[in-house]
Order: sequence, then structure tokens, then C-alpha cells
Amino acid sequence: MKGLFFCGLCLLSLPAFSENYFPLPSPAASADTHAYKKQSIDQVIEKGDDEELVRLSGQIIKKLKCSTYLFRDKTGEIQIKIENDDIPQKGLLFGSPTIIRGEVMKDPNKPTVVEADKIRYVF
Repeated sequence: MKGLFFCGLCLLSLPAFSENYFPLPSPAASADTHAYKKQSIDQVIEKGDDEELVRLSGQIIKKLKCSTYLFRDKTGEIQIKIENDDIPQKGLLFGSPTIIRGEVMKDPNKPTVVEADKIRYVF
């Protein structure tokens, strides 16, 4: 009887545990992911706004300087700024199909740069 009673207590506490253990995605997180608009590099350079959130598909070609890399798609090339904290565990895989989510940084006196928030490889 003790085992049956103990089991019953576990079942009573299960919904509270599972509710906290498997949280539903928050609307803010979902909206944040969709805020990144898929664009080509030429669209970002020609029409992109400062601080606009974009998603680019292409390849990291080479390192230009400290945390700046050259990124290429079918339409052109752009500089991508990648902080050490944003580099995936695999490192940067030059020439591999890559999706970068980031923020456009426009300065009239400098080339357009995208500051990477998230890097994902597509295999």
C-alpha cells in the first residue's frame, strides 16, 4: 500500500513539474526570430537601413582583420563582423554554406557591415 500511495503522490506533482520542465516558447522569442528578414547582399548594400535585422545565406570567404570577415552570396560580397562569443563551437568554416543573422551597420563614410548575432551552417 505504501508504494501505491507514493506513486499517487508522484503523479499529483507531475503536472506542475512538467509545466515548468517543458515551457512553451514565449511569443517574444518567436517574434524575435521572425524579425530577421531574408535578403541578398546587394539588397542590404543598396536598400538596407541602419540597425535593420537581416538573414543572409552564403559563405564566409576569408578573414579581413581582427573580427571582420568577407561574406559572399550570388549577388556580391559584404563585410561581416563576428565577435568571439558568436563563433560556433565548430569554429568558422570558410567556404561552407552558412546562414548569418545580424544587424546592418551603415555609415556614409564606411562600407556597409553586418554585425553577426547568430551563425548557422547548412549541410
